[in-house]
Amino acid sequence: MKRDQISKAKNIKALLSASITVLFFSSFSHAAELGESLVLCKHNKTVRTLRVEIGTDQVCRAIYTKQGVDETIGSGQNHQSCHDFVTNVRKNLEEAKWNCREVKEARTSNVLINSEE
Repeated sequence: MKRDQISKAKNIKALLSASITVLFFSSFSHAAELGESLVLCKHNKTVRTLRVEIGTDQVCRAIYTKQGVDETIGSGQNHQSCHDFVTNVRKNLEEAKWNCREVKEARTSNVLINSEE
């Protein structure tokens, strides 16, 4: 590969990585606005998230996001039980050397890729 092609490939890879991160956070901004729980965990360049969502039916759902895929890890009428699910998974991740923190606010932005480059 020529140097320009390598540089272009690296730029595209970086933009795609940024886009994926933006997609993660775009779903979080709604949860953060509602004051619901959101935990962001990182290990090297890998990101996992934990959040509690409360539906219109007042049933809570504890959601774990891994590689961009949401998985409901618990649900119930008692909202504290969903927070307990999140707390337990966070504890397990931290014991495995992940760095976790609560997110109070999230912002989103759009990344545009110029296809002519």
